[in-house]
Amino acid sequence: MEPYYVTEGQEGPIMECSFAPEFRNRTRYEPSWTVVAGDLPRHLTRNGVSFSKQHYELLQTSGAYNLQIRHVVFRRDNGKFFCTVLDKESGAQYTVQANIIVVDGVL
Repeated sequence: MEPYYVTEGQEGPIMECSFAPEFRNRTRYEPSWTVVAGDLPRHLTRNGVSFSKQHYELLQTSGAYNLQIRHVVFRRDNGKFFCTVLDKESGAQYTVQANIIVVDGVL
């Protein structure tokens, strides 16, 4: 997937994460978003609960679990975002990655 190039202070892109119908059962499958910016991973959402509502907006429907950065901040958002679906029965995890690159100036 191509990276998203964004400017600090601007509204960020919508990072898309969609599920096939067989993964939409929230009793069995748990979606989440995690970011690795700098060296440490941070959990942003888990099963529809947002841990950073002031910084990120969770946009979800039955088949989508999208995430949008409200206002881009270099130290917080320049990194790798991961959308993961955890199968709570088998322990299997399915992950997609979105790369955010914060640039100086106007794009």
